[in-house]
Amino acid sequence: MTEDDLDRALFALPLEEPPAGLHERIMAATAMRPSPTFAMWEWMLLVVAVSLTIAATVWMFTSAPGSVHRLGYAVVGMARALGLFQRATYIWLGVGITSVWWISSLNFMPSHRTTVYNR
Repeated sequence: MTEDDLDRALFALPLEEPPAGLHERIMAATAMRPSPTFAMWEWMLLVVAVSLTIAATVWMFTSAPGSVHRLGYAVVGMARALGLFQRATYIWLGVGITSVWWISSLNFMPSHRTTVYNR
């Protein structure tokens, strides 16, 4: 069997038509696929940096006696400085959130007017 006979035999086979949009789907999944935002080495560098930061923080707070209590006092002191232990802070926060919600739900666009012609 020659190559021409093989080609004729292949072209003579009854083949089904491919599904609609097959070429576009293949191209979208392979050649036209968007590149990833971050490279793998960037993700690995981020994981290593976060892991080292967490390990250093845990080591720092477990090595010195009383450091966890000092951290707690610092957090509470920061909350007091921000006014998080006063009722007025939460009232104004509620007023602000409600105002933002109310203003964002307003429709400032003019309504579409239709003209009705009597014939």
